[in-house]
Amino acid sequence: MAMNEKGQMILLFSAGVVVIILSLSYLYAQNIIAGIESSRTMLAFPKEEIRNLVEIQTDDQLVIDQIEILCAKNGWVCRVSIDKVEFKNVEVDYCEGNC
Repeated sequence: MAMNEKGQMILLFSAGVVVIILSLSYLYAQNIIAGIESSRTMLAFPKEEIRNLVEIQTDDQLVIDQIEILCAKNGWVCRVSIDKVEFKNVEVDYCEGNC
C-alpha cells in the first residue's frame, strides 16, 4: 500500500509541524498564565501604602485616627505611631519598629 511515498512524506512532515506548533502554543499559554499570576502578586503587595505610612509616622492623634479610618475603608488594618508602623490586609502582614 506504499505506492505514494511523496504523499506519505508530506503527511509525516505536516504531523511534525503540528506537534511543534502545539508545543509552542502550550509554552506560550504557560508563559501568559505565569505573567498574569506574577502581575497579580505585584499588584497585591501594597509597597507604596507601606512606604507612605513610614513617611507619615507622627504623634498627632488626629492624623493617626484619620489614617486608620481611611485604611479601614479599604479593608486594611493600619497602626502608626512614632516608633512603630503596622499594616495588615488579607495578603500582607507588615510591621516595622517595636513589634
